[in-house]
Amino acid sequence: MLDEKLPDDVKNLRPRKLRLSKDAERLLAGVTDAEADPKRQQRANGLRPDAESVNAARCAGCGQVEYITREYCRCGHYLAGQIEDEYLAWEHDLVEKYERLSTEADRKLKPFRVMALAALPFLIWPLLYPVLFDDFGSLTTWLWMLPGIAIFGLFGLIQAIVTAELNDSAQALAAASFEQFLTERIGMPSN
Repeated sequence: MLDEKLPDDVKNLRPRKLRLSKDAERLLAGVTDAEADPKRQQRANGLRPDAESVNAARCAGCGQVEYITREYCRCGHYLAGQIEDEYLAWEHDLVEKYERLSTEADRKLKPFRVMALAALPFLIWPLLYPVLFDDFGSLTTWLWMLPGIAIFGLFGLIQAIVTAELNDSAQALAAASFEQFLTERIGMPSN
């Protein structure tokens, strides 16, 4: 093909310019040589994510917002380690909150556990009566169980109310993941 002579009209044709959309051209123009030209540097800053986005992280070094998928900020600061540190602090806060709620629930339930011991005679006496007297017992003997059942039921209700927040914290701790951290960190103040 190189040996062939091209017709004269081919020399007169101009190559066509590939036209992309205006946004794509702006994006490509903003990325190339942005560091050399200060005006392009300002346009490259426009390529940063929104500060309130799930995919955004504020660099601790320069304070600029970057994508969390970037390992290093444009200033050279290590972003991946910063995100990992934030995640570990978030996870530590979840564990600390669970331990605090657990201690608080144990403290609140301690007097009620002692009161629940008062139900034991009401439950044990009807069960021991047939063993001690070789008699099945009357209805009144078995009705002695009702106060014991009521006391244990009341204790169970109080325990459910006191430990509701602890159970929610335990579920949040068990379901903690990096994706959940990313969605919850939007509301967290950025460093």
